[in-house]
Amino acid sequence: MMLTRALISGRGHPRFRTSLRWWVAERTALGLVGLVIGGLVLLSALIAVGLTLTLDSPRGHAERLSDAGQLLDLTMQSLRACVGTDSITPQDDNSAHEFLSTVASVVGAVVPATMVGVVFIKMFSVRPFVWRKKLSVCYAHQADAREFAEAHRGREERIIAVRFYNRMENLSIIDLTARAYLWYLRKSPHDGTPVFYKQQLRVLDQQGNPADERTWFVMDRGSPFTVWVPVEAAVPALPITEIQGTRLDGAESVKILVRLTAKAGGLGTEVFGERWFDLDGEDFELGRFAPLKPQVDADIRQWEGWRTFDHLLATEEHRRPLPEPVKQAGPSWRGLGRRRPKPSWTTAPGSAGYHSARTGPRGTGL
Repeated sequence: MMLTRALISGRGHPRFRTSLRWWVAERTALGLVGLVIGGLVLLSALIAVGLTLTLDSPRGHAERLSDAGQLLDLTMQSLRACVGTDSITPQDDNSAHEFLSTVASVVGAVVPATMVGVVFIKMFSVRPFVWRKKLSVCYAHQADAREFAEAHRGREERIIAVRFYNRMENLSIIDLTARAYLWYLRKSPHDGTPVFYKQQLRVLDQQGNPADERTWFVMDRGSPFTVWVPVEAAVPALPITEIQGTRLDGAESVKILVRLTAKAGGLGTEVFGERWFDLDGEDFELGRFAPLKPQVDADIRQWEGWRTFDHLLATEEHRRPLPEPVKQAGPSWRGLGRRRPKPSWTTAPGSAGYHSARTGPRGTGL
């Protein structure tokens, strides 16, 4: 009775539907061109066969189809008609030929507009972010935030580091926002069915305090950025069993989602990126990520990324204590008037290297 009622009312179990726009956005440009050309060739061949079989001629069907040269010529003419550069001349008083020529003409009118739409979809489905393959789970006192690291000195609590950078030299990214979410399944204590649980995780903000999101007003090109997600618990071994007060014992399909939203400078369009990390898989590793050595002499247009971007520090350095901060007196500009000396930047391994507007991957983004 319930099944019949669902069929009548149209409210049965929902079916998964995929938007054509997102299906196109996930394909490469070369793959889309290949699919379109292949489809047009197949359609042209079918139209050529249809024209040959419906031709008013004293020859039999087998004899007509055995003429490979004529079939090839009709296929090429149909292909030109399907892309809008030619037309098919139907046989007089032949309804089948009129129908096939109309089909070719309609396809020839639709294909150019469709290809333009595909080009626009590919233009605005930019994925500029390169992610570090694994999340590094280091000790909380190894975080870049000085006050947060000082507060956790000598403690066993861990923190997760999510690393990424902008790979596109000609794309300026502004107003970047990063958020992290916890997603897992847990069986219901009542009927045993799996229940989805979603929880937003706190990340370190600009001041090093736990917050809902981390923001940057601009994303430097060729500089890696880090989202710090405090675990707020010790992690003696992987996988993580507790994060920010949530026990994961008995949970299934535990994942962490990191989502980035930003704007493309000069275009006003939104740039989007996200990455799923599986806690039960091989997406996590214990230790702090290795520092990067800036390549200030490399041409960023030919640069393929840091070779040590996915590496970890040596094992003996995992518990290296945080050095005590050294208080230094600030520079005095007294007596120099309004002009100040130009800064001189160093490019030690792991530091923030700077380069000219044309060349050089940088160091760590802050």
